[in-house]
Amino acid sequence: MGKVVAQNITGKREKYDPGIWFNSAKFLDIEYQVYGDVRPAWPETQTSLYWEHPSGKKSIRLIYDTNTEAIVGFNLMGVRYRQEVCEKWIKSGTPIEDVLQNLGLANFDPEFFEEYESDLIRIYNQKTGKNLKLKQKRGLSAALRFLQKA
Repeated sequence: MGKVVAQNITGKREKYDPGIWFNSAKFLDIEYQVYGDVRPAWPETQTSLYWEHPSGKKSIRLIYDTNTEAIVGFNLMGVRYRQEVCEKWIKSGTPIEDVLQNLGLANFDPEFFEEYESDLIRIYNQKTGKNLKLKQKRGLSAALRFLQKA
């Protein structure tokens, strides 16, 4: 942002592009992450897919375009996802079903932590009548290969 301000002050007009919205914070023992377009009340053109842990301390919300099924946002509490992976899916308009089946690419919780991506897929399958399966579990090497693809 500072570079753009400096360019504009010196007369070289440059448009500011903040990129995909993100926010990540930790408060005591709760982590919170938002990537993309996740509003308190989403428009009719978007659909929400939500999972919450029985303890109420962890949740995953995916927002996708109702018509194109392209992922537009992620909201996480107590579960950590890689910003670069989520942004790549958002930028490329990846369909929700592709995101769900490869959701493990985004997860970077520590080893031996429980993984909840299959629970989210189960909810999606119940809502849609589909039979999706998780193709990719958590793992750094798979995430790096994914990010290196054009």
